[in-house]
Amino acid sequence: MVRAIENTDEPSPSQVGEPFTVDTATATLPLVKRIVADMMRLNRTVERQRERLSVVDELQDTTERSDCQEELADIRISMEAEEQQFAACIRELNALGVEPHMPFDGSVDFPSVINRRAVCLCWHPNDQGVEYWHEMGQPASSRQKLDRKVTH
Repeated sequence: MVRAIENTDEPSPSQVGEPFTVDTATATLPLVKRIVADMMRLNRTVERQRERLSVVDELQDTTERSDCQEELADIRISMEAEEQQFAACIRELNALGVEPHMPFDGSVDFPSVINRRAVCLCWHPNDQGVEYWHEMGQPASSRQKLDRKVTH
């Protein structure tokens, strides 16, 4: 099992460019959780709007009516605003040094170092805390449990 390197001299969240430790990732987690919750809400709303638009766009007769055109324009404007909010959430995570998994599933990565290798600590909304890691560039499905004996 891989053991995470703990740095007890650095209790505050990691600065952008600095590798996260389990402690610094955990310290950042309350804010990350709020941002991810917003992203999940926005993502669901945008997906629903896309589904509605794709169904309506297939019905040529409906989309040519002026009353429908206004409603479709409103949906598109709303969807664009929510997509911009989603992008702002990504920028906010990036400013913290955190990367969301794309396509978005709620998982985020905290760049880290384990056994002198650049890796990612990984958190998903179903996790209790920062308890997993995976190789850089790998999907969250490849994550592995951290050895907690070394991290606490």
